[in-house]
Amino acid sequence: MDFERKLVQWRNEGFIDQAAVDRILTFERGQPQKKKVPLLLLIGLIFFTLAVFSFIAANWQAIPELVKVALVVALMWIFYIIAYFSEKKGVGQPILFRLLGLAMFGASILVTAQTFHFSLSNSVLPWAIFIAALAHYFQWRHLAYVMIAFIFGIFTLTSFLPDTNWVEWGIFVAISLAWFYFSKDDAPKILSWMLLFFSGLLMWDLVTYSSPFWPVWTLFALILLLFLAPKDKQELLSPLYLIFGAVMLVVYLALRGETEMSLVDLNWPEAVMLAVAGIAVLFLAYTRFRDIMWISILGAIGFLLYDDTAIALALVAEVSALAYLIIAQRQSRMLSPGFVYFILVQFVIYVIYAWERLDMSLFFLVGALLLFALSAVAWWLNRKREGAAS
Repeated sequence: MDFERKLVQWRNEGFIDQAAVDRILTFERGQPQKKKVPLLLLIGLIFFTLAVFSFIAANWQAIPELVKVALVVALMWIFYIIAYFSEKKGVGQPILFRLLGLAMFGASILVTAQTFHFSLSNSVLPWAIFIAALAHYFQWRHLAYVMIAFIFGIFTLTSFLPDTNWVEWGIFVAISLAWFYFSKDDAPKILSWMLLFFSGLLMWDLVTYSSPFWPVWTLFALILLLFLAPKDKQELLSPLYLIFGAVMLVVYLALRGETEMSLVDLNWPEAVMLAVAGIAVLFLAYTRFRDIMWISILGAIGFLLYDDTAIALALVAEVSALAYLIIAQRQSRMLSPGFVYFILVQFVIYVIYAWERLDMSLFFLVGALLLFALSAVAWWLNRKREGAAS
């Protein structure tokens, strides 16, 4: 009715004529109308469901073991059947019922394990929900399954610890790589990339060699994924490399400045290999993926960590932050990521070198003044560029 009143108003104002009004109304009335579940029926279903679950919970201990398993499995199939008819008839939200069915799938595994006294150590539960959520995504392409797959992918990774083995690690990497390759949407590309990166961090537990550079090696290795992605997806993933590289540089700076790095062994052969890899990454990025050239700086960390004062590492972080801001400004690119990185570097440097020398109020005053100064410089540069363009 509101839509029809709007049409009448537009006709009276002379925006459209009566013939246009008639054609619009004829078209809209011919569209299939989405069926809505009556409110009272919906409330009744909610209370009925709560009553059923309350009855089951109250009598759970008295229910025979096999009946418990059958009950949970039956609930799973009931929710999937409801989701099927909900989608077919256009009533309600089928995604909600499928999520409930997926939850019952996980519950059925948990109840089965408890019933037959299976060990939950290195549980199959996160594996099962991870793979099931991926199957749901490829079947129905909904963001909710992407998020569930990512969350249980993280749970699956953590379940490997502290006794990670090559078989389960290799299976996880293969599944994540397949998810990355066959996904068409942005969110699964990003989250599967993150799972692959986090899986590289398990090298700390997977191999006996305690290198402090596994995150850098992982980031360098993930450049190969860009060859599997089309051009638009390469532009989507490029910020991930820069963000993770910037965070790593800041973390290494903080660790080198605040600790003795006694938990890991630095050695010259790996430092040389990392530097060579950094040069290779620089060449590859310059020729194919120029947006991520900045991560090649991480190749120098192998040498920079030998400086126990962390001055060299702080200088590299400071110069790279300033250089990124200047180049981004000249290329009219977004400056906010560079400012965040620059401020983060300043904060870490202050903590390392000035925390015990500055009064706390002076510390925050200097930070605020620096932030205002950078904002003023950015405003002046933008105004100058706009003036030159006009």
